[in-house]
Amino acid sequence: MKKIFIAIFSFLSLSAAAQTNDDPVLMTINGKPVTRAEFEYSYNKNGSVDGAVEKKTVGEYVDMFINYKLKVAAAEEARMDTLSSFLDEFRQYRDLQLTPAMVDTVFIDSVARSLYDRSKAQLGGKDLLRPAHILLMVKQNQGEAEKNAAAQKADSIWNLLQGGADFEELARKFSQDPGSASKGGLLPWIGPGSVLKEFEDAAYALQVGQYSKPFLSPVGYHIVWMKERKQLEPYEILRPEIMKGLSRQGIEEVSAENKIKKVIDASGGRLTREAVMDSLLQSQLTTNPDLKYLVMEYHDGLLLYEVSKRQVWDVAATDEAGLEQQFKKNKKKYAWSEPRFKGFVYHCRDGKQAKAVKALLKKYADGDWKKAVKEAFNKDSVSVKVSGPYLCKKGENAYVDYSVFGGEEPGAVTGYPVSGVAGKKFSQPKNYKDVRSQVVNDWQEHLEKEWVAGLRSKYKFTLDSEVLKTVNNH
Repeated sequence: MKKIFIAIFSFLSLSAAAQTNDDPVLMTINGKPVTRAEFEYSYNKNGSVDGAVEKKTVGEYVDMFINYKLKVAAAEEARMDTLSSFLDEFRQYRDLQLTPAMVDTVFIDSVARSLYDRSKAQLGGKDLLRPAHILLMVKQNQGEAEKNAAAQKADSIWNLLQGGADFEELARKFSQDPGSASKGGLLPWIGPGSVLKEFEDAAYALQVGQYSKPFLSPVGYHIVWMKERKQLEPYEILRPEIMKGLSRQGIEEVSAENKIKKVIDASGGRLTREAVMDSLLQSQLTTNPDLKYLVMEYHDGLLLYEVSKRQVWDVAATDEAGLEQQFKKNKKKYAWSEPRFKGFVYHCRDGKQAKAVKALLKKYADGDWKKAVKEAFNKDSVSVKVSGPYLCKKGENAYVDYSVFGGEEPGAVTGYPVSGVAGKKFSQPKNYKDVRSQVVNDWQEHLEKEWVAGLRSKYKFTLDSEVLKTVNNH
């Protein structure tokens, strides 16, 4: 299967090179040609869009694009395009793009027709009904007194309806069916076999506008009002609605899989699903340039993510020595304009306990303080609450503001009248950990530049300046 994928992407590259008359080669990256059309697709989509974070000129975008392709070359050299994680994710994307081409409208229409015919058969010539009801629930284990009380209440409501009371208002007030009461008792369309038999029999005996007398079903007493009755509409009328419902349930994907199965069966089992999809992809790529570049972009994007993660992001995040070096060389860049508090906020029962909490947090500031707090104070019940560690400036925490920065005293936490902080105020960061996110970002940029410089030395690349002049101008 991996050979199939390699063949596909070889095809992608070679097909671009073959169109040198109408689509000249703009550059070569590690021996692979990049045509003007491919570059234009990328630039017009990512580099020149109005509102883009970094809108670039063609000249500015060239360097970014070359660096991007060099990283992809490094990923391919490391055989990251043969990883099962890459292949699985790409297959999912490929299938998503190809599903529209595999949708079998005949299959979908047959499913829709089958659903309609089943509904029609279930109706057996009877009407569809749109009833509303008022339900007074009676549990199976209730005594005669409770049942009699529900029956009397149902009779009272019936009498109100006979006197001209509004059904919907009574349903909202008295019905115990949570699904319909707020809608004035209105229920969905029903047919034979879709509701309790007692309810069905009573409903079908009514004409539009009529009320049923109170009757008992296994769930309680009902009073039914028939809102609408109709015969099932012809298939041609209901087809759009049925199609919408099937679409919500993913019928396009089901029909595509059905079509793929037909192709596999027709081959006598010689073809696999992957072979069918890869063949379809190649066919689509030859007739749809936009799809070709979209697929190529996704392929390269997956590789770019993986190689960048390995070469830069993961390295920068775990390179403690490098991060400390970055911090020490650039302390002015990471300086704070105002002091910070570094430590914890605690809430406890009394002053004596507060003193012990502060001592414990000081001891375990860089260790397993949660376990220590639980062992010392919260074994049987929670007598101490601790949050943190914080690194915050004035205005970011009310308890820190009061204890450290001279702010107003905040209200006490219910059940924990004594609050305080354990930690120190610092005017400047002591090490890179105090400004970790900034340092990591900068160290990533440093590693990125070193990596790109190395790639530019390792891999050969060329640029045709004359073809570059014709980008978006031919």
